[in-house]
Amino acid sequence: MTDGISTTATTTLITGAASGIGAATAALLARRGHRLVLVDLDGGHLKQVADDVRASGAEAATVVADVSEEDAAAAALDAGYQAFGVVDGLVTSAAVMISKPLIDTSLDEWNRLQSINVTGVFLICREFVRRLLDAGRPGSIVNLSSISGTVALPNQAAYCASKGAVAQLTRQIAVEHATRGIRANVVSPGTVETRQLATYLGAQPDPDAARQALYAAHPIGRVAEAAEVASVIAFLLGPDSSFVTGAALAVDGGYTSI
Repeated sequence: MTDGISTTATTTLITGAASGIGAATAALLARRGHRLVLVDLDGGHLKQVADDVRASGAEAATVVADVSEEDAAAAALDAGYQAFGVVDGLVTSAAVMISKPLIDTSLDEWNRLQSINVTGVFLICREFVRRLLDAGRPGSIVNLSSISGTVALPNQAAYCASKGAVAQLTRQIAVEHATRGIRANVVSPGTVETRQLATYLGAQPDPDAARQALYAAHPIGRVAEAAEVASVIAFLLGPDSSFVTGAALAVDGGYTSI
């Protein structure tokens, strides 16, 4: 460790851990020796991820919870502290998406998306930071934003707004707590091969054409695998990124460079 901002997370809480980037991050961190607190509303898939993590030799606690509810943050951190004594890494992967024009987005749809994508991140980050400050411990936060938080995209008014808010909240956390050894960074993926993508493509009139359009939008010529995003998250949690805080790393195959 170096003086100043530095931390190596060893017990990491992951929201949205039941699938996609969250599950891939859990698998990678397990292989790297992290103890894990896995949080998701989907208890069935969460159990499978936890079983796989434990089969690899890692320790894991699970919490079935809706991250938009205030009590869920305390329950998740309680589970981690009870199981492992500390939680010093946080990855917020839980999110939902709707694809609708602004004028067709209902207030209920807007509120539900913001409650998960923004309020859920705020609540768990607030509880995580409070406990680290009380204990005088360092820690590392990696919040998942998106290319949609950097550029405007058609039919994504609610989602773009939510991911932009996550990026700005993360910068604020980083600046506010830098001298206390708490780092906060953002990973902003492009399109990722997940169940959410499969659902989106399945709803298109021509799924194959829609997939090819996504490939063409990324200069690298394809979409990401969840494991590729997980590797960047792991870097930001670990000692090799000890002087990185308040950063937003685009993992987008060049999408936002066009």
